[in-house]
Amino acid sequence: MMETATVTAVQKFCDVWKAAFTQVLDSLGAAAVCSWRAPLTEAGVPAATNQDVVTTRFQVSKGLQGSAFWLCERTIAVQFAQLLHSEALDAAAEFSELHRDAFAEFLRQVAGQAASEWKAETGAEIDLTLAEPHEPPSLPGTQTTTLELTSDKFSALAMQFVLDPALCRALVDLPSSEEAPAAAHANTDLSDSSLNLGATPNLALLLDVELQATIRFGQRDMLLREVFGLMPGAVVELNQLVNEPAELLVAGRLIARGEVVVVDGNFGLRVSEVAAAGQRAALLDL
Repeated sequence: MMETATVTAVQKFCDVWKAAFTQVLDSLGAAAVCSWRAPLTEAGVPAATNQDVVTTRFQVSKGLQGSAFWLCERTIAVQFAQLLHSEALDAAAEFSELHRDAFAEFLRQVAGQAASEWKAETGAEIDLTLAEPHEPPSLPGTQTTTLELTSDKFSALAMQFVLDPALCRALVDLPSSEEAPAAAHANTDLSDSSLNLGATPNLALLLDVELQATIRFGQRDMLLREVFGLMPGAVVELNQLVNEPAELLVAGRLIARGEVVVVDGNFGLRVSEVAAAGQRAALLDL
């Protein structure tokens, strides 16, 4: 039988995913109620080799180590893919490669939100990276539960969540909840990342001012002759690698970095790093 501390740590990790599903679905216009069907259990994980089951694995790193798996039927995965692309939901539709990619992007957005929720809860950062899937382990220490989701957009859907033994061990080694506030303060690199609105007189009067925000994938210097020589089909190489984060500039100043995502058919930026409050406050000088 698992120790209470283990249950608490693993349950907290599960709950940030549940909150992340709720928030991402809400952003897609499908306000949902998400709940765990049953408590975590060490019962054996059923094989996921059935072709009707879609398995997605996230490699957990940085503050934790291990793997987390989401398993669901194709009829469920296709509805989440359709929701991301603002299509009419049809559980009977063929689960195409386009749907597979969209479902992966949907879960990637959920993972990004879960990482943010985890940092808010514990003060510690984790990376949740979509990884090559394989069958979830059926080893002692593997934890599993089922998430149920209901919305006015779709009927009740169920997804199995599986945490491998390595991840469960990493969770139980975390500081206790009594130590968490101190740890949260010690682990943050941006201790002044939040603006104190009361510290700046009349700042509230400026908060509704609109500023131009730009996503920058990279840049390069060009000769004037190169600019005049541009034509359809020309390729302009930037100084940034494809796996490097994009930059968010507000009024021409670097404010944040993150990963480009697709939200409701539009490009967006999942923020992973934010400039210190002092740098953001420099916008007041504009």
